[in-house]
Amino acid sequence: MNCLLFGYGYMGKIRYQVLRQHPLVRGITIVDHGVDPSTVGLDGVLLPPAAPIPWDDTDVVFVCTPNNVTADLCVEGLRRCRRVFCEKPPGRNWEDFCRIAETAAAVPNHTLVFGFNHRLHPSVQAAKSLIGEGGLGEVLYLKGTYGKSGGIRYRESWRANPDIAGGGILLDQGIHMLDLFHLFLGPLTVVDAVLADSFWGTGLEDNAFVLLRSEQGVPAFLHSSATFWKHTFRIEVGCRNGYLVASGLLSQTGSYGREQLVIGKRQFEDEALALGNPREEIIHFDRDESWDKEVNEFLLAAHEGRPATHGTLEEAQRVMQVIRDVYAVAERQATKRTVP
Repeated sequence: MNCLLFGYGYMGKIRYQVLRQHPLVRGITIVDHGVDPSTVGLDGVLLPPAAPIPWDDTDVVFVCTPNNVTADLCVEGLRRCRRVFCEKPPGRNWEDFCRIAETAAAVPNHTLVFGFNHRLHPSVQAAKSLIGEGGLGEVLYLKGTYGKSGGIRYRESWRANPDIAGGGILLDQGIHMLDLFHLFLGPLTVVDAVLADSFWGTGLEDNAFVLLRSEQGVPAFLHSSATFWKHTFRIEVGCRNGYLVASGLLSQTGSYGREQLVIGKRQFEDEALALGNPREEIIHFDRDESWDKEVNEFLLAAHEGRPATHGTLEEAQRVMQVIRDVYAVAERQATKRTVP
């Protein structure tokens, strides 16, 4: 398969490294006019700025660009070759996403996947397997914390530019946690939300507090932040017979700490040796195969002419609907504050 890769930034480099080792991949053409050709390597082709895009020789498209061009490239990729892998978020806003969805609906036998690799992290997969009958029972609540320190160049990043990014930390990082909430609970609705531009002053939220509810009435709470000052990933799953805490995150930088899952079973004082402190099991993970699994599933689905099994249009729609509704709630709150 010949791959066309738009964008050779942080995510583009990750996808490139996975693609160049995949047995189904014959060639990779990179489109990024701001990249030094010497950084690409011999087994990838960097398209010159004036060169036409080789759509006729492309089997699959990978979109790893800033948010303002994501929807355009997704739409074009679907129309030209029907097989598109798009990084999250699927556009700057709900309108961008709808353009992608409408195009997909008009393209028969397409394969469209969005990059939500956190579902495939080992701690998350292990936690999911322990829920329900035979495990810790049904979920009673979810709490998720996901954010970063911002960094010295945060204000200079395209992610801090409203015209390019479309949204702040909720759309950038919180979207991953929202996707995990849906993985554990199914469809969610927004109960309430508070967004704040607390520190960076970019005009986009650097803190998002979101309260949600599942169709069965199970509550979920998310705090996503660019002012943690410490890279943090943590999801707590409270169940009828115990609890699960996945924390740390295997990442390229290693800055989120060692990935682990804490498993605690419900024990009252008649069973435990300490009051309110049941016995816990801790599992550590040192190998992240989420990138490889995600790309492999997409390439196999594209090769076999079938829909993918995760990162689907429906899953992306659920998180984008929640984000749309959160921004609507925040806008109504801002309007109330300004009305005398």
